[in-house]
Amino acid sequence: MTKAIEHIVAGYSTLKNRKALEEIRDHRRRLLMENRMSAASSGFNLDWITTDLQEEISIVETALSRFQDGESSQPD
Repeated sequence: MTKAIEHIVAGYSTLKNRKALEEIRDHRRRLLMENRMSAASSGFNLDWITTDLQEEISIVETALSRFQDGESSQPD
């Protein structure tokens, strides 16, 4: 899934759609929290999902860090 996120992030970065990138990051953070809660209560080892989600969040945050404060959040 990481390659797919890289392509999606590249597309939104090209379009300078900061809002979409923020939404992806926030969604991945919610999934990460839900995964951690599920793993704690179920006893299953879901470390691989945690690792993938953290990597995807990092990819999105790297793209967001390239935006300057004055850039638009929606494509023109």
